[in-house]
Amino acid sequence: MQLLEARLVLQGGDPADEAHVGFAERLHLRLPLSTGRQKRRPCARPLSGGRLNLLRAFRSGNALDRTSIRALTRSFSACARPARTVVDSPDRPAAPLSHWPRLPQRSGRVESTEVQERRLELIALFAGLAARLPAFFFGVEHYGDAPVRIELAERWLAAPHPWRGFTEAYQFGPGHLTLIAADLALWPARHWSPRLFSLACGLASVVLLFRLARRFVAKEAAFAASMILAFSPLHIQASTTAASEAPFCALLLACLLLLLSGRTIVPGILLACAGLVRYDGWLYVPLCGALVYARRRKLGDAALFCAVAALPVPLWLWQNHVYAGDALAPIHHIDRDHRQLAQSALQWLGPVRYRLYCLAYWPWAVLLISTPVAGLFALAGSIRRIARREDGWAIAAIGFVPVVYYGLRGAVFADFRPLARFALMASVLALPFTWDALTSLPSQARRAMLALGCAALVATPVSLALASYGRNGGMAEWARPLSPVSTVPPGIRDAEKYLRARLGSRDVVLLDSSPHYLDIPFAFELDLPEARLVRYRWPDPQGRAARNPPTVAILLYQGGLHGDPLARGATEESDAFSYAGLEFCKLERFVYATVYRRCDSAGSALGKSP
Repeated sequence: MQLLEARLVLQGGDPADEAHVGFAERLHLRLPLSTGRQKRRPCARPLSGGRLNLLRAFRSGNALDRTSIRALTRSFSACARPARTVVDSPDRPAAPLSHWPRLPQRSGRVESTEVQERRLELIALFAGLAARLPAFFFGVEHYGDAPVRIELAERWLAAPHPWRGFTEAYQFGPGHLTLIAADLALWPARHWSPRLFSLACGLASVVLLFRLARRFVAKEAAFAASMILAFSPLHIQASTTAASEAPFCALLLACLLLLLSGRTIVPGILLACAGLVRYDGWLYVPLCGALVYARRRKLGDAALFCAVAALPVPLWLWQNHVYAGDALAPIHHIDRDHRQLAQSALQWLGPVRYRLYCLAYWPWAVLLISTPVAGLFALAGSIRRIARREDGWAIAAIGFVPVVYYGLRGAVFADFRPLARFALMASVLALPFTWDALTSLPSQARRAMLALGCAALVATPVSLALASYGRNGGMAEWARPLSPVSTVPPGIRDAEKYLRARLGSRDVVLLDSSPHYLDIPFAFELDLPEARLVRYRWPDPQGRAARNPPTVAILLYQGGLHGDPLARGATEESDAFSYAGLEFCKLERFVYATVYRRCDSAGSALGKSP
C-alpha cells in the first residue's frame, strides 16, 4: 500500500510528517487512534508544511488513501505533546519518534488487500482469455480492414524500408503495419501471427483498465470495469483479428495510467505510438495534455508531453507530401470514404432522420459494446462524475470528446458515417464508473440489476455470435460487425473453400469487387500470389486481364463488374458472362457469390462441376 511506502520515504524527513503518516495508517486500517496511555485530541491549528508534503506524496495514490489523508489533516495537527511542539514551533528540537505509536512495516491487512487486487486482476484476465478463445479459432479476418493490413505488412516485409507515406501505407497507420510485419517476421503465419499479437494487446487492455480504474475508484469498481471489457463483444472481435483497435486501446490505457502516476515522457511516447497505429489517436494529444495541466498545474509538463506525443506528426506529414504530393493524403482518403458512406445513408434515410441517427447512434453503440445493462450504468456513472467533477471525471471526458466530435460532424455537416468501432474507447473509459452508478440504487434494486447485468454480460456476445455465425439474412448482417466472432456470410466462405479445393497450379482468378468489401476476405483466404489474381478492385483490371488472362472468375452480390462496359451479363445470378472478350460459364452458385470457369479449353484445369 502507498501509505506504508510513503512512511518509509518520509522516515528521514520532518517528524511531523512521520507522525501524520502513522495516523493515516491507523485511520486507513481502522485501528484505534489511541494507545490507552495517551489521548488524542483534535488541534484547532491547521497543518503547515506537513499537509502539503502528504498530499504530494499521495498524489498518485488511489481515492481512498487521499480521502484518509485529507480527513486526517483537517481534524488532527498532532496526536501527542511532542508532535504539537514540532508543528507549533518548527525551530525547536523535534521530539524523538519513539513518542509516536509505531506500526509494523507491513500489515497483514495491507498484504491481504494487495493479494485480493492481484487475484481480481487474474480473474478478469482469465475470463477475457476464455471469452476470446472461440473467436480466436473460429473467426476470419474481415472487419477493421484486417486482411488489407496483413497484405500490406507482408509486402513491406519482403523489403523493409522507411514507409513512403500514403503510397505504401494508404489510409492505415504505419505503426500498426510495422507491428504486424514484426509478428510475421517472428512467425510467418498470416492467419495466426497477427491475431496472436492482437490477443495479447486485448488481454493487456483488461489488466490496464483495472489498474487505471483503481487510481480513482474502489477495487470492486475496477474489477467490474475489467470484467465488462473482458466480455465486450466488439473488443473480443478486435482482440482476435488483425484490426488496430486492440493495440490502440492498450497503448492509450497505458498512456493514461502512466500520466496518473506522474510520468511525462513515457506516456507521450505511448500516445505517439497510438497515433501511428490509428490516426484518430492524434485527437487525444490535446486532451491528455489538458489532463496533465489540470492535475499538476505545470504548463511545462503539459507542453513537454504534447511535444513528445505529437513528434511523429510532422515527420509523417512530410513523408506524405514527398511521396503522395499531399501531406494529409491519408486523412483526405478517410474523409472521402466517410463522405461517400454518409451520402448513401443520407439518400436512404433523408436529411432529418439521418441527423437524428447520427446523434442517437453513439449512446446506442456504447450500450452494445459494453452490453446493455452495464453500458447504461457506465453512461449514467460517467456523466454523473463529469457533472459533479468528482475524482476520475477527466478520464470519462477524454473518452467522450471524440465521440461528440463525430456526432456533430454527422449531425451538422452530414459528412461522417457513424461506426461502432469509433465508440470503443468512449465505452472503455466509461466502464470504471459502472459500479458507482449501480451501488447508488436501493438495496433490492441493486441486487436485481446486478443479476440482470451479469446475465446480459454473457448473453450479449453469445447472442450476437449465434445470430451471425453461419447465417444469412438481415439480422445476421446487422449483428456481424458487432459480433465477437468475425465472420463473412457463409456463402462467401463456402465459395472460397470450393474454389480453393479445385484450383489448378496454372489457374488465374478474376475476382469481382463488392460494395460490402466481401472480395477482400475472399482474396485473403485464397492466399494466391498476386500474379495469379486479377482483382477488379485494383487499378487497370482490363490491362491485367489482357496480360494474364484469367481462367476462373468470381462474381459477387452487387459487384462492380456488373456496371463495367466491357462486361456483359456480369451478375452473380447469370449462368454465363463475358469480360474483355473472355467467356465464362457457371460452375457453382452460392449465396452472394458464383464461381465461373472459362467456357473454352483454357478453363479445363478446374474440370467439371461435380
